[in-house]
Amino acid sequence: MVLRILRLARHAAWPALLAASATAACSNNPAPVPLAFIAATVGVGPQSGPMVCNFGTVTPWLDVGTALGGGMTPTTQADGSNQAGAKVDVACTVSTSGNGFDINLNVTQEGTNGGSVTITSPPGMGAVTQSGGTGITGVFESGSYGNYRETDCTIAFTYMGQPVGQTPLAAGRIWGHISCPTAQVNGQTVMVDGGTQDVQCDAEADFLFEQCGL
Repeated sequence: MVLRILRLARHAAWPALLAASATAACSNNPAPVPLAFIAATVGVGPQSGPMVCNFGTVTPWLDVGTALGGGMTPTTQADGSNQAGAKVDVACTVSTSGNGFDINLNVTQEGTNGGSVTITSPPGMGAVTQSGGTGITGVFESGSYGNYRETDCTIAFTYMGQPVGQTPLAAGRIWGHISCPTAQVNGQTVMVDGGTQDVQCDAEADFLFEQCGL
């Protein structure tokens, strides 16, 4: 009788053990690796002409992934991957907040010719909606050219100047264009009308971030 009870108890424990194993397996699943595409430029623009911008023309700034025409989704690079022999770092969150989304996006290409772009919205404001975003901070950084920053950038859901052809914004994903027409560099000035003014350039980028944190 005692042996029979022990056998029953042992068999009864199997479902609990299996459930615990399944829970442990799920908790050990790695988080998705974030992906990014960006095609960024800095240079003269409608509000940042050659008098105040230290670039004579629009200058390529950072290219990660590959732009594809015809409305096709650009190819992305994963965090920790390599492009053109240089490591790519991607960190991003796209999370719901109120009636919109909060975003915090960064892509960096290491190396002597590398650079980075960081795009953030005011936390807790849900400033990015399906209509776009305003009051966005954009930072275009380069070891060679400096740090161009603006806190009143805008986001539009366009790619190569055309509307994105699919849902551009969802939890963990955003595809669009950031425009920072008056990005400034602290500590660098130019002479304008007998006085000095901070260097100011037009910073623009098409971007796609996927598999971001929530």
